[in-house]
Amino acid sequence: MINPRHAARVGELIDDAVAKGARLVAGGRHDADARYVAPTVLTDVPAQARLSSEEIFGPVLPIEAYDLIDAVIDRINAAPKPLALYLWSRNRATSSKVAARTSSGGICLNHCVQQYVHGGLPFGGVNNSGIGNAHGFFGFKAFSHERAFLKSGPLMALRLFFPPYTARSRKLSHALLRLLTWI
Repeated sequence: MINPRHAARVGELIDDAVAKGARLVAGGRHDADARYVAPTVLTDVPAQARLSSEEIFGPVLPIEAYDLIDAVIDRINAAPKPLALYLWSRNRATSSKVAARTSSGGICLNHCVQQYVHGGLPFGGVNNSGIGNAHGFFGFKAFSHERAFLKSGPLMALRLFFPPYTARSRKLSHALLRLLTWI
């Protein structure tokens, strides 16, 4: 882990989930001072566990069994929008339904983290998970400021309406206005 504070936070997420009834399938060991969190798999994580509502940013995989995809979609939509949504499915109708009825920074089908490392895809969040995109063309656009620059040509009728007003410019502007109101 990047620092002891982050390792401690991820370790607390694991401990909180187990204390609230989650089943530890693999891993679970952590040592904040050593910045270590073992790859961990948990099942039966209760909704009130912090792991169910906070972004993990660590080697922890909570697995949740379900019978109906609509229940999963409802749970996703009841929480803040995730930075990424990972779906493993061979069913085209299921993957289309999840993509159409949820919102996330990105969606990855039958892969994990690959949308982040692909330089040709935008990477970013929605609402709580972040705003804007990074990577490739999309990152260039997000972190660049486009500035308009307009230069007039040598013949510009609007100059007649700019000060200083001379007798000649007044005469030409009146003629132009008569022409425009006549048309």
